[in-house]
Amino acid sequence: MKNTNGEEQKRNSYPNDVILRTNTSSEKGRVNSCFINDDDDVSIPRTAADFNKGSRPSLHDLIKKVIHDDDNKSNLAGDIKVTDTEVGNNFIDEANKFEGFGWIKGVLIRCILCIIGATLYMRMSWIAGQAGIFLGIMVVLLSLVVVLITGVSMSAIATNGEIKNGGCYYLISRSLGPEFGGSIGLILYVANTVNGAMNCVGLAEFLVFLFSEYNFKLLDGGINDIRIYALATCVILQGIIFIGTEFENKTQMLLLITIILSVISHTIGAFLPMNEDQIKHGIVGFSWKLIYDNFWPDFRDGISFITVFGVYFPAMTGIMAGANMSGDLKDPSKSIPIGTMTSIAITTVVYGGTMLLSACATVRDSDGASFPMYSNITNKFIPPDCRLDNTCKFGLANDYQVPLSQAAFGPLIIAGIIASTLSSASGCLIGAPRIFQALCQDDLFPGVGVFGKGRGPTNEPFNAYFLTFFLTCCIILIGDLNAISEIITNFFLAAFAITNFACFNSSASHAPGFRPGFRYYNKWLSLFGSILCIALMFVLSEITSMITLFIFALLYLYLKHTARNINWGSSTDANSYRKALMELLKLSRNEDHVKNYRPQFLVLTGNPAARQSFIDFGYAIGGGNNLMICGHVVPYDSSVSATACIRKLNSRMTDLLREQKRKAFYCGVANKSLRNGVQGLLQSVGLGKMQPNILMIGFKHNWLKEVLDIKCRNNVYEYLGIILDAFETNMSLCIFRNGNDKLDHSAFMSDYYDNLMLQLPEIKLTDRESSLQDDFVRGFFPDVTRPMAVSLTKQHLMKHRSLTSIMSLKSMSRSSSSNNITTDNKYIVNNKYRYKIKDGYIDVWWMNDDGGLILLIPHLLATNVNSFLSGASLRIFIIVDGENLEVDKTKKEIESLLNKFRIKYKEVIIIVEDGQNLCAETEMEFDSCIEMLNPKYNSSNHLIEKSIIDKSSRKTGQYLRLRELLLEHSADSNLLIVTLPVAHESIIMSPLYMVWLDLLSKDLPPTLLVRGNHTSVLTYIS
Repeated sequence: MKNTNGEEQKRNSYPNDVILRTNTSSEKGRVNSCFINDDDDVSIPRTAADFNKGSRPSLHDLIKKVIHDDDNKSNLAGDIKVTDTEVGNNFIDEANKFEGFGWIKGVLIRCILCIIGATLYMRMSWIAGQAGIFLGIMVVLLSLVVVLITGVSMSAIATNGEIKNGGCYYLISRSLGPEFGGSIGLILYVANTVNGAMNCVGLAEFLVFLFSEYNFKLLDGGINDIRIYALATCVILQGIIFIGTEFENKTQMLLLITIILSVISHTIGAFLPMNEDQIKHGIVGFSWKLIYDNFWPDFRDGISFITVFGVYFPAMTGIMAGANMSGDLKDPSKSIPIGTMTSIAITTVVYGGTMLLSACATVRDSDGASFPMYSNITNKFIPPDCRLDNTCKFGLANDYQVPLSQAAFGPLIIAGIIASTLSSASGCLIGAPRIFQALCQDDLFPGVGVFGKGRGPTNEPFNAYFLTFFLTCCIILIGDLNAISEIITNFFLAAFAITNFACFNSSASHAPGFRPGFRYYNKWLSLFGSILCIALMFVLSEITSMITLFIFALLYLYLKHTARNINWGSSTDANSYRKALMELLKLSRNEDHVKNYRPQFLVLTGNPAARQSFIDFGYAIGGGNNLMICGHVVPYDSSVSATACIRKLNSRMTDLLREQKRKAFYCGVANKSLRNGVQGLLQSVGLGKMQPNILMIGFKHNWLKEVLDIKCRNNVYEYLGIILDAFETNMSLCIFRNGNDKLDHSAFMSDYYDNLMLQLPEIKLTDRESSLQDDFVRGFFPDVTRPMAVSLTKQHLMKHRSLTSIMSLKSMSRSSSSNNITTDNKYIVNNKYRYKIKDGYIDVWWMNDDGGLILLIPHLLATNVNSFLSGASLRIFIIVDGENLEVDKTKKEIESLLNKFRIKYKEVIIIVEDGQNLCAETEMEFDSCIEMLNPKYNSSNHLIEKSIIDKSSRKTGQYLRLRELLLEHSADSNLLIVTLPVAHESIIMSPLYMVWLDLLSKDLPPTLLVRGNHTSVLTYIS
């Protein structure tokens, strides 16, 4: 069947309600799928870049059908924005972008060239002479185990997502976080730089030795010649590197061919007939007799297995050379595992084979003048006379040039030594700057950002090149690097240990995000590898190991305290979550015990940004060692939109608490009713045993004004309802009054800070519509730093009784207490609980037994080093009835009880109440307040029932007398802690209860009214 255009039309069996889309120009980056319905405008991205960088419509857009036509559909290809902040903001045009090396050129060859060094030609024969074939193989195998486990761990991490520039530093930092990554990254940079210098010096030493055979020297034929040759080598290599990685890679191929030819020359030479000079030098050719004679070790001059291992292992530290070039690889996740593991296998065979060939063709000792003699009796070669006094110059144990003498063509060995040292030095000099570039781009250390900049399509780190070149030249001028060779080996072992630990930690976290493509790893094997590396560090040298760990610890602690807040999704964060979850589950199974009691606060702060002094006070009690949740009832109707708003508020307020260095949580709930919102918090806040057991609220300063206003009267009753609900739910309750200052400093905050954080956002669901969207872009909290706790004399915060207390009560309904704060004092008032008070006093008025909470809270305030009353003295006041009571006996009993509870106090004061009449001023103060609540000439507007006043008259008298005592004894205290009155629910829900609370705290220093839930929180039993 054909259509009108003559094209064949295919019959499809798709359902009628499914539309088969075509790939139009406006839909690039999408997968054409017949399963995408018009009701869902989210197409599947073609690439990972589309997935990560594309903009998607929100779920709200989809369900509300915000998108109506194709012009507004989400185009994941067209809306891509480059937001990769981990590498930098350098945008590289795709046409000029460097394709990258494959696993052979980029990793395999580079690792082989960096691993194969002068050790192959100048130390493997010596290892065979000292350790013998058996222990020599053990040395090679032990090194193989270390690097193989490390290679497996590195491969697992490298295949868990895309790898960018930085190599081993990038792998560790993204796995364990900036503290581990930055520390080991800087150590690796130094290690590679010094290793490059050591290879240059090693080549220079060989050249000086080689030229000395022909009596040629530049200056002294010693240290100065070494410096000149080494500096020249460094300049040549750096020039090659400056040209570009592609040219440098071509020179590496030439060096590799030279090394291969030298290895072949040595291998062939072991099986060729030897001339007389070779035989006199102990090279007799391949022989089974030699295999038997050289099989077992013959250590001498204090040499041991560990010494031999320390000589060989540094050669294998080059396994990370390929990973260090991760930014120049086409597919790092594929290239690093294949190239690294293959290079380990090849180089192990080459090193082991060279040692075996040397041991199978050369005797241990020879004098160079006579032929080695074999004894048929002992089945061993007879040692020459020089062996007795260890003066032999030839043989495996004495001559480092055995491969040169044994080779079929000696000059190839010389070329191999030169090529291997050049390639190893080049690998270090090109890898170290890339590590440092990545480190600088992450901005972990100050003042190094200039070295993070790159140039060209390959992002070449030219600035880091210059720095590395300068450092290398400075190190070369030392000349003799034997003193620091051990610590460099320890640096690499530390990097291996951290790499293995990173793999173990990531796997042990059971994070869904750890899904490496390399499956041949085991977390316990990685842990074993990490422990093995650390053990080898101390076995090789205890002193250098301690130096390495000390340097690492210093860098770690520095980054821990100074590194910016970076979210790399590290396994450390994943393990923190898992550990917290496991501990919470474990804690939920434990029964409560009074010895383990901790006050856990739900502090009704409202908007935390406006009540920072209230947060500071609550935080001073626990100092971050107790649970503290800042509760906020947002005056919105409960809805899905309000839920989205609460989530964003949670993010904003959490950032605020963190910036203010307050270890607390924020929890908001949307409800038009304050009481209902608090009920919701009491029902749901917390997790397991981590649930609040104390409700702390601020005193309602404007209660009288609101209760007299019929429009606002319900606010007071809701406040009283919260108090009643706390009692009915068996919660301990604390009511805090900040002297005559309000806790809400919104007016002051709007002058000093961004007023936006004091405002609640509009209820809009989508990110693009929410008024909070701009806040996330520019940051929530402005760059204003509040002071930390500093010393302040108590006179600065001392409050005195007002001489016009009656008038102040009447004026409360007309003016805000915050208006009485002068402009100069507002900042101090807002931050007063961050200032430490010297020689402070806490007065505790212990009226009833509530379980001991009223004693525990002041004890915590006085002993917590972060408290504004740290080191304060406690005075315990107790009121007793009766004229014939033995005051001294009662005082001793109370003191004995406090000592058993281990509550430190300065003084216990017993006040005997003899029933004396109240002061006229106190009665006038109370009567004036009652007169405003119950007008004499308008009985219909009475707010307090006469029956409630009558039946509570005795309690009212007690609290009025207590007010007089508070003003008499504690007016100059820094903090009052008073037992919170408890009465019948009809009284609690009456304005009379507010009168009690007001009189117990007005015109006094900051006062905390406390009532425990009558469950013991103190015990004297150990």
